[in-house]
Amino acid sequence: MTSVKMSTKGQIVIPTEIRKKHGIKPGDELEVLDFGKEIVLTPVAKDAIKYARGLISFKRPVSEMLSEVRKEEQEFERKKLGSLRR
Repeated sequence: MTSVKMSTKGQIVIPTEIRKKHGIKPGDELEVLDFGKEIVLTPVAKDAIKYARGLISFKRPVSEMLSEVRKEEQEFERKKLGSLRR
């Protein structure tokens, strides 16, 4: 286990081997999580879309699915409006 000291300004130095292992470079953002008795630092993804690409795959194009959902919403609204007029 590696230990670090905090400066009077509240700064710590993350050891080189840990920065290299996790690809942390100068200017990168880290999220600070407080779990009661533990403090956890986790790198923030620079481009969440790029990071998430490939996690989910669809059998149809997303634009086609969105179009279908919009049509269903329009039909729902039409029926809802029709029932209110009665």
